[in-house]
Amino acid sequence: MIYRPEIDGLRAVAVAAVVLFHLGIAPLAGGFVGVDVFFVISGYLITRLILARVDSGTFSLAGFYLRRIRRLLPPLLATVAATFVAAALILNPYDFAPFARSALGAMVSVSNIVFYAEAGYWDADSELKPLLHTWSLGVEEQFYLAWPALLLLLWRLRGRLRLGAALAGLTVAGAAITIWFTGVDASAAFFLSPFRVFQFAAGAMLPFFLGTGLGKRLGARPGVVRAALAAGLALILASTLALDADTLYPGWAALLPTLGAALALLGATAPAAGGPLHAALRHSLATWLGKVSYALYLVHWPVVALYRYRTGSHLVPAEQLALVSLMMLLAWLLHAGVERRFYSRAGDPGPRVRLSDGRFALVIAGLVVVLALPALHAWQGDGWAWRFPRQQLTAEAIKAGEQRRFLDTRKACNLGLGTDDACAMAPIQVLVLGNSHEVDGYNFLRAVYEDDPGVALVLFGGTQDCGRLRVEAGVVRAQYPACTARFARLGTPEVAQRFQVVAVSASNRAFSRIAEPFLVAVRALREANPGLRVMTFGSYMKTRVPCARLINETGSSAACGRPENLDYFETNPARDRLFEPFMAVTDLYVDRIDLLCAARRPERCPTETPDGVPAFYDKHHHSRAFARYTGERFAELHPDPVRELLGLGSPAVR
Repeated sequence: MIYRPEIDGLRAVAVAAVVLFHLGIAPLAGGFVGVDVFFVISGYLITRLILARVDSGTFSLAGFYLRRIRRLLPPLLATVAATFVAAALILNPYDFAPFARSALGAMVSVSNIVFYAEAGYWDADSELKPLLHTWSLGVEEQFYLAWPALLLLLWRLRGRLRLGAALAGLTVAGAAITIWFTGVDASAAFFLSPFRVFQFAAGAMLPFFLGTGLGKRLGARPGVVRAALAAGLALILASTLALDADTLYPGWAALLPTLGAALALLGATAPAAGGPLHAALRHSLATWLGKVSYALYLVHWPVVALYRYRTGSHLVPAEQLALVSLMMLLAWLLHAGVERRFYSRAGDPGPRVRLSDGRFALVIAGLVVVLALPALHAWQGDGWAWRFPRQQLTAEAIKAGEQRRFLDTRKACNLGLGTDDACAMAPIQVLVLGNSHEVDGYNFLRAVYEDDPGVALVLFGGTQDCGRLRVEAGVVRAQYPACTARFARLGTPEVAQRFQVVAVSASNRAFSRIAEPFLVAVRALREANPGLRVMTFGSYMKTRVPCARLINETGSSAACGRPENLDYFETNPARDRLFEPFMAVTDLYVDRIDLLCAARRPERCPTETPDGVPAFYDKHHHSRAFARYTGERFAELHPDPVRELLGLGSPAVR
């Protein structure tokens, strides 16, 4: 196939968007769409390659798969191996075990399924998984596995002229299914290959369009072709600027970069292609970056993730520049030292290492086995805890501590799950409302009311199943319709009038923008039930890295309260923009800092219970023991805060 340098230029655009996004360049918060651009390019190139070989009578499935293996696996295995060694030196056992599992997934092209099973792309912990980026390679490799057979089947059934129409139909139908399913399970739509087929199909149908009468006429007009390229690049750029972590993705938003990539490919490859933008894509710097784009994509994220894991920092410009320099060096070494040794593209010299197909397949299979054995051992072997012989908290202890946090809430009355009937008979009903910190508020209050049959604590159910929350026209909207409906129920008389008190325990920054949906929910409750009393929990602290890591590295939980290890400490909550609006609806404010920390200084805050249980194992969610300890301390000042809010005496006094 003839080398098209402008396609390498488009690869350069795609990889630059992804790298700058992962470096935290603020304006490019949607740079993750570079992956979508790669998918469209892959669909275009692979379909052209297959059909060209079919026309020449040289296509075979075995040959196709072996060429894909030569192209993809040597650099991928080298990256996984190097990252595994670096991770073994840096990651603690608790994080190294799931990393080893992801390494296995990457080597056998299922890492997208592994990461979907673990968590969503936007989870806080996901951003520090060193092989997270290989999800897209899993999608692409699964596409390569199925696409040739599907293409040949369609070609034989319908003929080449109708194949383009079939691909157009697949693009439209696939996009519609993806948009629909994003509202059902956005993580599945993001990670799993069936929901990305429409992007590959969008690229695949382009050669057929250019072969139609309309396509030939448009492709021969320089003005039209240049406008298509300009519009495509503008759509890609707009995607990187307009989309962010709060965008429901892929969904409708994915159409923007997909259409942009398709238009850019049309404008770059049509017969009348030319002009300044086309020349820029063919520039030697752009084509070089495109040629090393696969290697750069492979190495860039492990560099960022491991550095941030070790330092716990948000990158500043000097760090970003240093990391870019390191990425480019590693990408060049991987490209020249591994990628070009086994595979050559059109326009490049032949590969330096020439092995027969059979020997090459045998070598690759052997390498996968050799690399898989230590990864499997680390995954099943407690993350190689022997690397840290003096650690105070084993991986099992950390996991047990995190799970113990839900010991009481699993059996609690839960409005979201419809298991709240058991609490209906209690004379005083308290709704505990919040996100993942709802559990902290519940454990806090349970320490006070555990043996009081007159007070029922009812969970809202958290927002972990809601996806992204937003407020539109004073209404809470969730990523998933069922959660939106659950928030709407809070303003109905049947729910609002059932409760006498609502306790808001939301976010590690209780008065930041992320807490706005809960403020809106409280207002809706108060409007439907003016007699409702509101208790609002303040925040505590958030560490840069998990507290369990700091304990293992220093031997003391005190490290979790040192200012240099903190990402946030609620020194003065009144400075947060939602503090005053929350206080306007709050009847009792639980200021954890004032309660626990002398002079409101972090180093004077307890970071464990009196019997040594850490305040938190991750960065900010309280352990069950510490939440209960905080509740017991609060009860020394307010022995019966719920009845105090309602103007009632405690059972012991009445």
